[in-house]
Amino acid sequence: MKNSILTGSTAVAALMLAATTMPSFAAETIKLTTVSGYPKTAAWVEVFETTYVPEVNKRLAEKGDYEIEWSYGWGGAIVGPKGELEAIETGLADIGIVQTVFHPDKLRVYDIAFATPFVTTDLDLVTKTVNDLTEQFPAMKAVWAQNGLEFLTTLAAVDNYQILLDGEYTGPDSLKGLKIGGAGTNLRYVESVGATGVSSTLADFYNGVASGLFDGVIAWATAAEAFKLYEAAPTYVKVDFGGVNSMALSVNESVWAGLPEDVQVVLRDSAEVYREALANYAMDEAAQSVEDMVAAGATVVQVSQEDRVIWANGIDNIAGEWAAEVEVTGAPGTEILKAYIDAMKAAGQTVLRDWSAE
Repeated sequence: MKNSILTGSTAVAALMLAATTMPSFAAETIKLTTVSGYPKTAAWVEVFETTYVPEVNKRLAEKGDYEIEWSYGWGGAIVGPKGELEAIETGLADIGIVQTVFHPDKLRVYDIAFATPFVTTDLDLVTKTVNDLTEQFPAMKAVWAQNGLEFLTTLAAVDNYQILLDGEYTGPDSLKGLKIGGAGTNLRYVESVGATGVSSTLADFYNGVASGLFDGVIAWATAAEAFKLYEAAPTYVKVDFGGVNSMALSVNESVWAGLPEDVQVVLRDSAEVYREALANYAMDEAAQSVEDMVAAGATVVQVSQEDRVIWANGIDNIAGEWAAEVEVTGAPGTEILKAYIDAMKAAGQTVLRDWSAE
């Protein structure tokens, strides 16, 4: 009777043959189309490609079951700025960066940092806190579902609003009668010191000052350097109004529901890495931008702490107005505002005005 057990070189040969004939199992490919109306030169788009995509790919590769084929829809390839929310909602794109600040009718609850100046310049803290609030208050997450989107994370690239002037700054009184270009709620920041806010866009700031349409602008360092605003308005007034969250990463709700759970977990966990990376990138770039502007001839003027306190307390109660508007939408605006300020205090921030106490 022959022995049915293979031994020695015969066994090795058999194992090698089996290894070459066994089917290999490739990871399943999932196609995702991204969207942002801004080009790759925008920090949030660049960091998406350099941090978020590699992080997602790495984590999926470690699991081995799925991989993503990314198709980038940046800079008008699908829609322009302000069109991202609708593009994701309607399925023109699967995942993308929504500019929350452009949708006060739908996402007003996410404008909390705009409504609370003089609270913090720490973008990492701002975005982490807003994410925590989104988990704490279901109404904040509900606004995404109402628009057919799945929320992944809050994002920020505006590290700290400042003023750039075509002229000297000698104190808050020197702004009286001046016209200052800006956008949205931040126009309210200068009204309390006697300036007039002029609604405009970043792309028009330079020509606005150069043509005399306004005497200065409210902007952040990286934008001021990139758009060479310091050439038209060389006095960089360091008020430190603070940083703001203005974006969010989201996914089409139907696309999200159709993704394997492992992929959902990776996309969500990697979003936290992306959030933190973008915040720190923006803050680091801001510091370098100020140095570059000074080297190019700009003058930095630091507003005194005493003037900042007076300035903060002189602004209309824009946080209270924001909370009331949010209450109308069904979200607990007053509670969210208090939780936000409490979180800032707990994190050791110098809150010059307790907006939640009014």
